[in-house]
Amino acid sequence: MKHRDLLVLLMTFATGLLLPGSAAGYCTTRERIQLRNEGVSPQEIDRLCGVPPQQQTVPQAPMRSLPPVQQRLPMATVCATSAGPCPMMVGMPVGSACACYTPWGAVPGIAR
Repeated sequence: MKHRDLLVLLMTFATGLLLPGSAAGYCTTRERIQLRNEGVSPQEIDRLCGVPPQQQTVPQAPMRSLPPVQQRLPMATVCATSAGPCPMMVGMPVGSACACYTPWGAVPGIAR
């Protein structure tokens, strides 16, 4: 059903592009969103919708992927306190402030 809708939408745009002076070559926001949801690139949407070249979207630089978390910062597994170590439920960078919770209250420590 989606592919048929896309085909109808593209045919509508093609008809609008073939008729000079017609406003049918321009897209509504809803039509642009539908084209984007169908996987059409922003440049192709601009071309289909009759946007002049000076108004077309500027291609964005690809995002650089970050290295895995284990390579960025070593993660701690225990909190070392003056009352002794305790396991941490949430990982945090080594050297971060942490606390062990005892029946007498929280004891501050350092993540190791």
